[in-house]
Amino acid sequence: MTTPEIYREKSPLSEKDCFVVFDRRKSSFTFPVHVHPEFELNFVEGAPGAERVIGDSVETIGERDLVLIANPELKHAWKDGACTSSNIHEITIQFHSSLIEQYLDKNQFRSVRQLFSRAARGVSFGTATIDRVQPLLRILTMETDGFYSVMRFLMLLHELSKGDDYRELSSTATPEINSAERQLQQLRTLINRQVSGDIGMTDAAAVLNMSRSTFARFLKLHTGMNFTDYLLDVRINLAIQELKAGAPIPDVVARCGFNSISYFYRVFKKAKGITPAEYRDMSRKHQTII
Repeated sequence: MTTPEIYREKSPLSEKDCFVVFDRRKSSFTFPVHVHPEFELNFVEGAPGAERVIGDSVETIGERDLVLIANPELKHAWKDGACTSSNIHEITIQFHSSLIEQYLDKNQFRSVRQLFSRAARGVSFGTATIDRVQPLLRILTMETDGFYSVMRFLMLLHELSKGDDYRELSSTATPEINSAERQLQQLRTLINRQVSGDIGMTDAAAVLNMSRSTFARFLKLHTGMNFTDYLLDVRINLAIQELKAGAPIPDVVARCGFNSISYFYRVFKKAKGITPAEYRDMSRKHQTII
């Protein structure tokens, strides 16, 4: 059985900012199963049949999906699944846990405290709550005043907590890591450490105490890729994080170990359907940091 690797996403959110909002139109889901230190509220519209992965929960979503994740180690992703839509709308809000944790012991935040306690396993909201908060979500994507954005966000969390139609998704808040996942994390650590240089299959196999042939079978079984394709996939996903942060193309090429700018453009466009510059510009256009 294939074990998806868990990527550790690097958010563009800085320590001095409260949250970041992504408002995107897309034709497919491309980001892998991942975790990140920030808490996340994710709304998906127009993707019936898509697959949602939250911890050990795997479900097919309907026309609208709204999930809150309050756990830096809870893996999550949305995948195409049986979705055939080419006009998917996604609003993602990533925020520091400290933004809300400072209020959770206050009486006025009792319902929010209960919500976040359950959201350690990931919670999905029902239609009634989505109907009630969707206008707030849309207003939040358009708000340009940082102070009012924070106030509207707290109002949004309060409205979410007042509903009685949300449910926990993952059976545990701290999913166990099996041996294959642990080995893939070791491999990922090696690649991250040496990504700007040459990484040979022999060295990668040695990190996992495997022969080249055993390593090749392991990688194919648990990722569906050979080592060359896997390494390229990791580099592209690291490049995506650099592009989201607005890094210049030459810096991305150097940091992520691509041989040349032309090669980077060619493999990136083949993997993502657009050029690196187009992806960076699109990320800038569709994210707001508060």
